Amino acid sequence: MIHSSSNMPLSAGIYTVRQESTGRFMDAHENSANDYSVVTRPAQNNDTQRWRFTPIGAIHTIRQVSSGRYLDAHENSANDYSVVTRPDQDNDTQRWVALPVVGSLSTYTLQQLSSRRFMDAHENSANDYSVVTRLDQDNETQRWVASLVSGNTYTLQQQSTERFMDAHENSANDYSVVTRPRQDNDTQRWHFALIGGLYVIQQVSSDRFVDAHESGSDYSVVTRTGQYDDTQRWVVLHVASNAYTVQQLSTGRFMDAHENSANDYSVVTRPPQGNATQRWLIG
Repeated sequence: MIHSSSNMPLSAGIYTVRQESTGRFMDAHENSANDYSVVTRPAQNNDTQRWRFTPIGAIHTIRQVSSGRYLDAHENSANDYSVVTRPDQDNDTQRWVALPVVGSLSTYTLQQLSSRRFMDAHENSANDYSVVTRLDQDNETQRWVASLVSGNTYTLQQQSTERFMDAHENSANDYSVVTRPRQDNDTQRWHFALIGGLYVIQQVSSDRFVDAHESGSDYSVVTRTGQYDDTQRWVVLHVASNAYTVQQLSTGRFMDAHENSANDYSVVTRPPQGNATQRWLIG
């Protein structure tokens, strides 16, 4: 896995998860009558409140060594969803989910967290071999071979063309990212900074996976049997001390919870609010 000098924010293991605003612990109903819904409860010190975190990918910022600018991407068709470099913005347009391709130790898909689109690239000179984001195609145009240069610095090579990720360094070309033949210089070297992890989360007592409704049903968080898709993949980003945000990859919505008994203190997903209802103490 692409790594950095720091560890993953959470190692694989079993944790309790406590909402910062209420101090209540994540728990879950274990019957279909309650839709296996996830709730918060006072501490019970049992396996209904213990959660197994298994890392399956990593969240990075990716910075061109030569320019110091960060990988970002337009999020509209008018700009062909072009990947560009930008100054640091500290938001999800510059956060990339690196998920290893099954059966490979060095090949990854790179998914923009904000749009959840995958890094791809044109394969012809008419389009300047521009790097873009595309919907998931599950082919070699969206697979990137990461080769270590030194420290946290890598080259990225498109598997389908074997061309290397590079970038224009001027505004006339919108600092656009392209692929080029190997040049062995810093325009093709990329610094990866690890800022979070991608996990599946299982309730220890039931072995069911944390999932969430993606519409209606108040976007309730529930447990389900394994589906191995993005509804059950959770982006965990460190906020402070042992506090984290937990974001569903499929929707980009953040884990939150009702704070009253009328709603059974149920856990839901919400757009980002930047407050303690969406911060979870994991330990």
